[in-house]
Amino acid sequence: MARCPTSHHHIGILSRSIPSDLKDLEDNGIAPISVVVCNLYPFTETIAKPNCTLPDAVEEIDIGGVTLLRAAAKNHERVIVLSDPSDYPEFLAAWKTGNGDVGASLRRRLALKAFEMTAAYDEAISGYFRQQYASANSTSDLLSGPVQRLPLRYGANPHQVPAQAFVAGKPLPFKGQAVPEVITP
Repeated sequence: MARCPTSHHHIGILSRSIPSDLKDLEDNGIAPISVVVCNLYPFTETIAKPNCTLPDAVEEIDIGGVTLLRAAAKNHERVIVLSDPSDYPEFLAAWKTGNGDVGASLRRRLALKAFEMTAAYDEAISGYFRQQYASANSTSDLLSGPVQRLPLRYGANPHQVPAQAFVAGKPLPFKGQAVPEVITP
């Protein structure tokens, strides 16, 4: 995995079908990109592993892929964005049937899915770091500010993941006792 990929291809994704954008593409020798297919690094799968370390998690944070998906979804009037392999068969069928035009409805649905996927991805990342750096269970060397997350015990069975209370960007508005986050199979 490259840590510093180039990002000049975004102009081919973000360009609109208007004369000024088409001229910019031509002047820079860049072809418009009409389909973006991108699968993000498996961050949630990585952090679910029992022995996942902070460096392991950091290496699985996709930066370029999220940017590609958002750029393509932003310009879904012209660009098709595929963020989930389960959509490939429907896309291919529509592509073949429409001779390269999948239709506005499918482009809109795929754009929404890409936006929802990147939002969930960002939430997983912020949730992981909230757990590491702002949880009532964080060790003193990792606690980096006010407690924003408190694992809850009430209602959780021993084989279930306990619930949690959290807020983003500010301290919890109440106090509570931290409970261990040990899950037994």
